[in-house]
Amino acid sequence: MAQYVDRLQVPLLAGVGAAFDYHTGQIRDCSEWIKRAGLQWLHRLLQDPRRLWKRYLRNNPAFLWHIAWQISGLREYPSEGEAKATGER
Repeated sequence: MAQYVDRLQVPLLAGVGAAFDYHTGQIRDCSEWIKRAGLQWLHRLLQDPRRLWKRYLRNNPAFLWHIAWQISGLREYPSEGEAKATGER
């Protein structure tokens, strides 16, 4: 979306992710325990590996890198409440 916002000349784009696929029954939503465990991405990968493996291979290492920095104490990220209060994301 960031790549096309200027070319489309619109003030707002809204990403819905897999919402339409869930509602139309194209893909199954995962169980609540999977969501609570933070494994919804794995459930989606198992349903559509041909399309998603490249995205996850590219994006997940960056996520793990940020988690490692946070766990080591070398970097702090604001909590959701702090981010809302300061306008950060």
